[in-house]
Amino acid sequence: MRKTGFIAIVGFANAGKSTLLNALIKQKVSIVSPKPQTTRDSIMGIWTDDDSQIVFVDTPGFLTSKNALGDYMLKSIDNATQDVDCILLVIDGHDGISDKELSQINKYARRSVPIVVAVTKIDISQPAKLMPELAKLNGLDNVAEVYCVSAKRNNGVDELKRALKKYLTGDVMYFEEDDVTDKSQRFLVGEIIREKVLLACENEIPHGIGIALNKMQQENGSWDIDATVIVEKASHKPIVLGKHGAMIKGIGIHARESIEKLLDGKVFLTLWVKVKEDWRNNLSMLNELGYSNRK
Repeated sequence: MRKTGFIAIVGFANAGKSTLLNALIKQKVSIVSPKPQTTRDSIMGIWTDDDSQIVFVDTPGFLTSKNALGDYMLKSIDNATQDVDCILLVIDGHDGISDKELSQINKYARRSVPIVVAVTKIDISQPAKLMPELAKLNGLDNVAEVYCVSAKRNNGVDELKRALKKYLTGDVMYFEEDDVTDKSQRFLVGEIIREKVLLACENEIPHGIGIALNKMQQENGSWDIDATVIVEKASHKPIVLGKHGAMIKGIGIHARESIEKLLDGKVFLTLWVKVKEDWRNNLSMLNELGYSNRK
């Protein structure tokens, strides 16, 4: 009989939560970029093997909300950490362990849920700097275990996954054996496009990027996808478009390649760019883009 259960992945922005999730389940289900708040929604990544099914729940990075989208993200974190078997707190080992992160450990300790800490990015961390930081964690009574990992190099990831199995308390299979996420193909396609925009625009565009999927149809083995990149300021539109449309064309090429891998088929992708002023505070727009707490 398989052991089953849910493990919430939490931590501050850019700690490496999404990269770690993808490494844990050996599939890319959560987009990754250097920008804070890349993850906006709780995303389940499912690992099933001969003796267990672990449902990992990736969450947005801890934040101070400044708009309705921020409120949604905070609610997503809170919902994801309810009724789980374990909380996996991810800390960027390269940046060191801050008082804010220690405070988060104390916060979750009050829920009487086992807390395991994963210190990431050890491949770029100097041991002389890392060891004193780890001592801060080893002295905490409310931390069950501490693991050092490099998700990019897959160092320590399998060991962490094996250790997490001991915290599973269920025996019911929540998903089919070949499921890797709870999200739909439409959601994943929209996230791929948003990831490519964030990566292409680097530091020029802040967090105000949304993706509206207008059409996603399959016919004769190929997919016809039409999507709109939404920006919240008129000055952002020409940045996303680029000179003579070069930027949006490049985004489309990279997005199409990744979507074809996801859907395992030919993809015809059309991208538009529209301005929706202050859309992150517009509840109607948030609902339209799928950011709704009414679930």
